[in-house]
Amino acid sequence: MDLSLRLLQALVAVAQEGSMTRAGTRLNLTQQAVSSQIRQLERVVGTALVERQSSGIELTPAGQVVLKQGEALLSAAEAMVAEARQVSTGRPEPLRIAFKAQSTAHFMPAVEAALCRQAPDLRVEPIAVHTLPDELAAVVEHRADAAFLWLPIGDDPRFAIHPLLKEERWVALPPGHPLSSRWSLTIADLADVPVIGPRDNMPDAVVSFWFIDPRPDGRRAIFGPQARTPEECLHLVAAGHGCWIAPASTVTYFAHPRLVWLPLVDALPNELAIVWLRDNPNPYLNLLLQETRKVAVAADPRG
Repeated sequence: MDLSLRLLQALVAVAQEGSMTRAGTRLNLTQQAVSSQIRQLERVVGTALVERQSSGIELTPAGQVVLKQGEALLSAAEAMVAEARQVSTGRPEPLRIAFKAQSTAHFMPAVEAALCRQAPDLRVEPIAVHTLPDELAAVVEHRADAAFLWLPIGDDPRFAIHPLLKEERWVALPPGHPLSSRWSLTIADLADVPVIGPRDNMPDAVVSFWFIDPRPDGRRAIFGPQARTPEECLHLVAAGHGCWIAPASTVTYFAHPRLVWLPLVDALPNELAIVWLRDNPNPYLNLLLQETRKVAVAADPRG
C-alpha cells in the first residue's frame, strides 16, 4: 500500500479548513494540487473520503475514519523524528513558549522552574510577542510549541485550548478624566469614552469581547485610535485619546505615572489559556499544562 504522509496532511487540512482553496493556502499548494492529493488518497483507500456540500467540503464516514487514524499517524511520525533527534543529540527538543510578559510575569518563571525540576534535561525557550496574531502565527508556523494567550481567539479547529485562570478587567484612564475619581466603573460609565486597542486582523469575536461591543444595552462601543502593543495603548491613553480595557495583571506590570486604573466591575472576566496545535508531537506539552495549572491558579495577578 503506497500511503504517503503528505496525502494524510492534505485530508487533515481540508477537514479543518472546509475548503480545498483554504487548505491549499495553508499547505502552500494550489487548490488543484490539494484536490489531486485527495483523489490519490481515495484511490489508496478505495472509497470516497470527501463530498461537496453547499456549506463547503465535508468528510464522508470513511473520511472521518481516515482523518482520525491519519492524525494519529502524523503525530506518531513527528514524535518519531523528535525522538530520533533527541537520541542523536542526547538532549530533548526545546519547549518553545510564546508569551506576553505583562500577562505571565506573575507565574511563568515559577512554571519554568517547575519544568526544570521535573525534566532536568529540558530546555525552555521563551518567545516574547505583543499581539494575538503574533502568538497564533508563532504556533502555526512552528516557531513556538505553545502560547499563553487571552481568549477568545476565534474559531480554529487546529488548536487545543486549555483555560488556566480568570482575571477581572480594569480600565486605564488619563489623570483628570471625569471618571478618574471613581473607585470603580461599570460598562455603562464608558458609554461615551473611546476604547483604544488593536482591531486590524482580529476576528470579529475577539474585537467584540475586548471592546465590549455591543454593550449590554445594545449601544455600540466607540472605537478610539488603534494601537498594536500595550506600550502604544498606554501612550494613547496618557495623551487623552480614550481608555484601555485590560486584564488585572497588566495593572501591576505597567506602573505608568500618568494613568489611573479602575476595576470594571460588571464586565465578563478575561480568561488566560495555553494553546497549541493539536498535532504538535512535543512530549512535554502535557507536562507544561500540568505544571502551569499548579502554579498559575495559585498566582495572584494583583500581587
